[in-house]
Amino acid sequence: MNNKSILSILFAISILSASCNPEEVIGSTDTDTDNSSTQVEVSSDYDWNDTNVKTITFNGSSISSSSTDVTISETQATITAGGYYIVTGTLTNGQLVINANSEEVKIQLNGVTISNSSTTPFFIKKAGKVIVFLPSGTTNTFSDASSYSNSDEPNGCIFSNSYLGFTGDGTLKVTGKYTDGISSDDQIVIKSGTINVTAVDDGIRGKDYLVIHGGNITATSTSGHALKSDNTDTGYGYVKIDGGTLTLASTSGKGIKAVNKYTQENGDITITKSFEGIESYSINVNGGTLNITSSNDGINATAGTVSGGTESNDGSNFNMTGGTLITSCTNGDAIDSNGNITISGGVIVANGPSSGVEEAVDFNGSLNMNGGVFIGAGSNSNMTKAMSASSTQPNMFITSSSMISSSTLINIRIGTDDVITFKPKYGGYKFLFSAPEMTKGASYTIYTGGNYSNGTNTGGYYTGGTYTEGTSKKSGTLSSSSTVNKISL
Repeated sequence: MNNKSILSILFAISILSASCNPEEVIGSTDTDTDNSSTQVEVSSDYDWNDTNVKTITFNGSSISSSSTDVTISETQATITAGGYYIVTGTLTNGQLVINANSEEVKIQLNGVTISNSSTTPFFIKKAGKVIVFLPSGTTNTFSDASSYSNSDEPNGCIFSNSYLGFTGDGTLKVTGKYTDGISSDDQIVIKSGTINVTAVDDGIRGKDYLVIHGGNITATSTSGHALKSDNTDTGYGYVKIDGGTLTLASTSGKGIKAVNKYTQENGDITITKSFEGIESYSINVNGGTLNITSSNDGINATAGTVSGGTESNDGSNFNMTGGTLITSCTNGDAIDSNGNITISGGVIVANGPSSGVEEAVDFNGSLNMNGGVFIGAGSNSNMTKAMSASSTQPNMFITSSSMISSSTLINIRIGTDDVITFKPKYGGYKFLFSAPEMTKGASYTIYTGGNYSNGTNTGGYYTGGTYTEGTSKKSGTLSSSSTVNKISL
């Protein structure tokens, strides 16, 4: 990327997102596009003007247009100037191209179906900014070839060299048979829409960054990542989610891969399948819900400089201030940070495996529990450790001599209040618990078994109902001087 220094200037520009930080600013496009303009997201991006609208109509094996700004060559339509375009119809083995220098192009996909047997059906070669409108009630479908005649770019079903935005209440279906589903060498911003992507490699990739404000998004990857941002330059390579409902899956990769930073402010995100759920140098959950199922690490904060990770602090971090995180893994750590972990709010349920050397939570720096609720279950591993003594909120590191099964409740009572009732998804021997009700010097009782009625089950964490006592395993008093309490059952 070029002209990165312009970020300090653009920082002052108002953008749609509520917060204004350098990561919200859109950088310049790649030099190989000969387009050096920089763009920011503004509210007017999503305005539509019916005046002087240009039309493109696909008629199976032919194309017609109302504008001289559209060049037609057999089954390829090329937009050569900025403006408003409405595209309709079906195109068999064809292509829509945008080659409009640094101009802004707004395209309304009004029931469009395009397939291509040799390359991408939708190629944004040059533009200052492209906004795709998905009108309510429409379904738009794109599918590419399983092998391309070109060796460089484009290399995705919808591929852009420029800023690419999506808005509207309609549906977009993308099948990436070659590599990516939706890919930009600059940025992707999704304001709204129902977007369903299936891809061989990455589902949705914004090289500079990927920002999602809302919508109903499904992204599935066979051999890559469901969502990805991979620009290693400072201030780029991040995924930020402010809202929406996302269902993500990857057969052999990550649910979300962000080289530098992942931030979630809101939204309902479910990663149904992944090798690792989320991987980034800095992972931040401040709101919303995040439910991860993985075969290896659910949360993996890492600098990524050492293959397979490192047991030394690499400066990476996982931070949580709010929201709900449920992370479950079968052969890794539910939460793994090669650096530090700081929790100051929200609810975390971390289900690690019941056997092996993996843990509910692994860290090479510190794990500071300063607020919120933490529930973790893991195997009988000597790797498992208590939270850091620098934590400000008391916590309990409980070791059971026998496995507490996945069908058995474990209950923590502080004084006379049932603070945590939990059923480990895979069973466990070692547990980490913390809640605001745990205060220094408070009395506690630990129960196993029993029943829970009329409540809500959040990843094995039961709230809002009534716990019926099982077997009392241990009673005592939390330390009056330290926040760390190591207890054996």
